[in-house]
Order: sequence, then structure tokens, then C-alpha cells
Amino acid sequence: MDRQSALRRSLLLLAIALSLALRGHGEERLVRVGERRLSINCSGQRSENATVVLMPGGGEPAKNWTKVQAEVANFAHVCSYDPGGSGDSDKTAEPQAADEFVDDLHALLKAAGERKPFVLVANSLAGIFARRFATRFPEEAAAFVFVDSSHEEQAWRLHEIDPGGPPLSDKFARMGFFITPGQRLDWRTELPLIVLARGKPFPRTGQLTEEQFAKWDQIWGAMQHDLATHSPKGEYRRAANSGHFIDLDEPELVVQAIRDVCRR
Repeated sequence: MDRQSALRRSLLLLAIALSLALRGHGEERLVRVGERRLSINCSGQRSENATVVLMPGGGEPAKNWTKVQAEVANFAHVCSYDPGGSGDSDKTAEPQAADEFVDDLHALLKAAGERKPFVLVANSLAGIFARRFATRFPEEAAAFVFVDSSHEEQAWRLHEIDPGGPPLSDKFARMGFFITPGQRLDWRTELPLIVLARGKPFPRTGQLTEEQFAKWDQIWGAMQHDLATHSPKGEYRRAANSGHFIDLDEPELVVQAIRDVCRR
């Protein structure tokens, strides 16, 4: 091979590698929703199948999903986004309520031209938002992956363990938590659902005693199991080597869960 041919081959290989690298990152856009702009990043080939939507936990940026999105883009069209007040999206005047998050996401996906229905992949507090989204827009949800999701009952359950902690106020209710002790989650779906739960205990920080932390670890695990029972197609899985952010600790488990619900 002469020098010119070798150079052309090297440039071709570089172009292919760059193309594959960019495929998973997609294009970040600022889309106007009302008076604000929200950041959305979509990648992977568009098709007639459902669009995967990666929902970050409260206050977390879309960048948490980078590793997951790069892999999911190989088999589905996938979008991550920054909710108002986080990442590259415009700031909000005050923290948003659960229904405001849901309204923003619905308007964003419509304004961005993303095809419904949606596979909702939600970490932490976003799990509550995903369930509200499906309740408000039932024809637009196709499946769920809850990634160590918050549970609507957790505020009053934590208060039972630590009565001296934050009171059960309207602030928690705005976020989507139940503030009536004993209130149970009655949300149901017939759609495929995988719950991916943390395997590591919570970090021992804050004011709880070791006994209280141990009790909270137990209750959190029970709530994750409970979420899987809210669909006849629900499944519980445990990420043995992960803390709360399984998308960062063991992203391959999240990717596999998404692949599985997409197949179903």
C-alpha cells in the first residue's frame, strides 16, 4: 500500500470511529416550552417503535445518563433531558411541583417532535413523575424502568423512623410524596415494568442512628419490591454493586433492563 492510500485508509477509519462515537451522544438542543428553554439530547435511529426517555432524579442533570444513552442508542431512539432548573435548562423561580415537572416533560417531548409512546426510565424522584405522567397521559406510556425510584410512601415511612426529622408538610406533597401516615400507593399499570434497586446500603450520614439507618435500608428495599407488584408484568432486579445512582455505578444493568422492556 502506497503512502497516499494508507493516508486515505487512516482518514476513513477515523471518520468511522468518530461517527460511532457521536451516535451515542446525539445532539443537545434548547427547546422553548412556554417562557423557558429546556435542554434535550436525542440519539439513535428513529423508528416506529417507542422512544426511550431517560428521566434524571430531582436536581440531577441529563449527563448522568451519558453511559446508558450511548448504549441504548444502538437499539432504540433515546432522549435525555435537563428538567427546569438543572443542567443546561433555564432556571425556575422556585422549585417545581411534581405536576409541573410532568407538564414540562410532556410539552418538551411534543415541542421537540419526539414520537410517542414513551418508555419512561426514571431514577430517584423521577419515578414518581413517571407514574404521574402515565396517569395523566395513559396513551403515551409504553413501559417503565424504575432505577432505585423514590416511592410515594417514603416521606411518612421515614417520619415514623425519625419523628424528630422534617415534618410532613405541603412541601413534600408538592413533590409527590404522601403526607398522610398509612396512605398506600394504589397506582396500577398493565404495561411492562422493571424495578432496578440499589444493592448497597445508604451512606451513614446525617442524624439517623445506625439502628434507624438499618431500618430505613429494610423499608427502602421493601418499597422497591412493592413497586414491582403494581403491574402484572412487573419484575424486581437488584444491582448488587450500586448505590442510589445505578446509572453511574452499573449502567450496563440499566441498559439491559431497557432492552428487555423494549422487547416486551
